[in-house]
Order: sequence, then structure tokens, then C-alpha cells
Amino acid sequence: MLILFIHGVEEYKTKFAEPLKTLIQTEFSQRGQKLPHFHSGFYADILTNKGKIWNFIHQDLAKFKQENPYVDSQDILRGKDLREGFISDFIGDAFTYLNYQRGKKIIQSIAEHLEDFITNHSQEKELHIIAHSMGTVILWDMLFSENFENNDPSVKFRELINNQVQLKSITTMGSPVILF
Repeated sequence: MLILFIHGVEEYKTKFAEPLKTLIQTEFSQRGQKLPHFHSGFYADILTNKGKIWNFIHQDLAKFKQENPYVDSQDILRGKDLREGFISDFIGDAFTYLNYQRGKKIIQSIAEHLEDFITNHSQEKELHIIAHSMGTVILWDMLFSENFENNDPSVKFRELINNQVQLKSITTMGSPVILF
């Protein structure tokens, strides 16, 4: 049995799925069942330069403060640090994926992860996918979108599932698919 994890936004650790993996292993061990093989489809290394938008916002705020020295810049953007973190990390990851070239790289990365995973465990034919947050959107696109060209990595992902393993289950957590 193969279990592939696909992470969501604001995840920058390659071992993001370790706590869930440990829980699954414990459950299988307690039942006396053979432990599954796990792999994390990590793509956060593709999500770069999200802070660029904040450079422009900081420049605009500095210019505004210079032109209006009596206005407190903290009143203009209350909770700036919290908003900056949320926008840069959460929204930034989503918009990065929605960019065609970056989105294609993310899908390619996950397809390559799946291919390596299947190759390294060729005796296993049962695949379960667990996706979280933005990972569910990416998975949805890879499985169901008709907006991709024939050479898109999502086609390779589908071929791997159709020809080399049997997709037994999909588990999603915190899915914003309806928003996309």
C-alpha cells in the first residue's frame, strides 16, 4: 500500500506529514497489519519570491508617510505584520500556484514524486492520496481539470494512476476547492 501526501499552503518543511504518518503507522501496528509505504509530495521549494509584493507596499507606505508626516502609518495598515504573513504565505502560495508556469512546475514536481514513489515500490499496486488545503486544489486539477495541454505533467500523473497503480482513496482536509 502506498500513501502519498500533498501539502497545503504555508508549509516549508519536507517532513510536514510526519505526525500523521506516525498516527497511521501506530494504527496499522495495533491492528497487526503490514505498514504502508509513505511519501510526501513536497513542492514548497517552487514557491519563491512571494515577498516581492510587500516590497511595493512598504515603498508606497514610506512615500505616503513622507508626504504626510503627521499621519501614523500604523493607522493605515493595522495589524501589518499579521496581514503581511497571511497575505505573503497563504494568498502568495495560492497565487503562485495559479500562475500557469509555476503551477505547471508544482504539478510536475508532484507527478515526479509519484513516479519515483511507484518505481521504488513497484510491488505495491494500491495508492491512497491524502491532501491538505491548497494541495487539494492541486490534486483536483491533476485528476479532473480539462484545461491542460496533452504534454502537461497532470497527464503523466493520471497515466501513472491509470496504468501502474489503483487509486483506492482520496482524503482531503481543509479543502478550498470550491473557491477555485
